Amino acid sequence: MTQQYTTLSEIPLSKSSVEHASFSYWYKLFQKHIPTSRIISPLPDEFIQYLEQDGIKLPVEKNSSSYYTDKIQRNEDNEYSDWDNSDDEENTRKYKQPIDPLTHFPELHQRIKDIIDEIGPVTPKLNWSAPRDATWILPNNNMKCNEVNEIYLLLNASNYIAYDLEHAFDDCIDKDQITPTKPSYELVLRQWFNINPALEFRIFVKNQRVIGVSQRDLNYYDYLEALSDTFKDTIDEFIEDEVILLYPEQDFVIDLYIPRPFKKAFIIDINTFSRSTDPLMFSWNELVTMDLDIDNERDYELRLVKRNNVARFASKEHSENQVPKDVVDASLDPNVIKELASKWKELLSQQEADTDSDSDSAEE
Repeated sequence: MTQQYTTLSEIPLSKSSVEHASFSYWYKLFQKHIPTSRIISPLPDEFIQYLEQDGIKLPVEKNSSSYYTDKIQRNEDNEYSDWDNSDDEENTRKYKQPIDPLTHFPELHQRIKDIIDEIGPVTPKLNWSAPRDATWILPNNNMKCNEVNEIYLLLNASNYIAYDLEHAFDDCIDKDQITPTKPSYELVLRQWFNINPALEFRIFVKNQRVIGVSQRDLNYYDYLEALSDTFKDTIDEFIEDEVILLYPEQDFVIDLYIPRPFKKAFIIDINTFSRSTDPLMFSWNELVTMDLDIDNERDYELRLVKRNNVARFASKEHSENQVPKDVVDASLDPNVIKELASKWKELLSQQEADTDSDSDSAEE
C-alpha cells in the first residue's frame, strides 16, 4: 500500500525538492529531451538587484538601434522630459542611483547578446519560472526575444520571476534550516521555436505514478479528444522509461510537449508538487486525495477543454497581470506619464463637476 494523503500540507516539500526543480539540475539529466538552451550561472548580485528594483531601466548603447533604444533615446533628448521632477531629484539624493546593465553588469549584458547572436531568438527564465505572465509587455505578445532589452522587460514585469527571487523556499518543511543568504540564481536562455500550445500537457506524478494530466493551454481544440489515448501512451512511456529512472523526486509536476506525429515528448518544465504550481484543470484537493493503491485498476484522467466545459476555462491566462498598453508605454516615456496624469486630473475634475451639478439639481 502506498502512502495516502488527505491534505497538500502532508506531502513534504523539502529544500532539495525545490533545488531539483531548478532548470540546471534537470537539464543535465534530460538534455536530449530539451530544446537547445544556454545557462548563465552564477549571476552577479547587481543583476538580481536590477530585477528587484522599482521601475524598468533599459540600457541605451551607442551605435545601436531598436524599437526600445530609439524610444528611450528620444525621451532623453526631449526638452520636456524633466517635467515637474522635484520629487525625482529628492528620491535620487535619498536613494542610490538605479542599476543600469551597461554600468553594473556589462559582462553579463554582452554574454546575453552573444547567445542571441549564436542561437537566434530566445525565451528567458530563471531557475524555476519563465515570465509567461509578462508577455503583454512585448509587441508580439509572446516570450520570443530578439534582443537583450526584451529579456529585461519580460523579467522585470513578471510576478513569477518576483516569486522566484523572494519566495522560492517558502513552503519547504525545512525552511528554518535554510541560510538567509540568496540562492544561486541562474538565467536560462532557450532557443525559440514555434510551439503549438494545444500539444503541451501538465503531468502530475505522485509516488512515481502518473495520477492526472491536464491540457496546458486552456482553450478549446476540437481534435484533441480523439487523440487522448495516443497522448496517454506517449506520456506513460516517457515518464516510466525516461523520467522516473533519473529524477530523484517521488512527487513532481512535469510539462511535456508532444508534437506530431505524437510519438515523441520534449520537456518544457519540471515543477514541485506544491501549491505554487498551478493545478490547471484539477484542484490540489483532488490530486492529493487520489487513491493510489497499486491494485487499483482505475486509469488516470487526461483532462481536456471540451465543447461542453469551454466556458469554465474561458478566462485568458495571466490576464490578472496585464495592464493597458498606455501604462506600458508610460513606463518607457516620461511624457506619456505626464499626459496620462493630465487626463486623469481632467477626468477627476469632470467627475466632481458632474457630482456638483447633480447635487444642485436635487436641491432645486
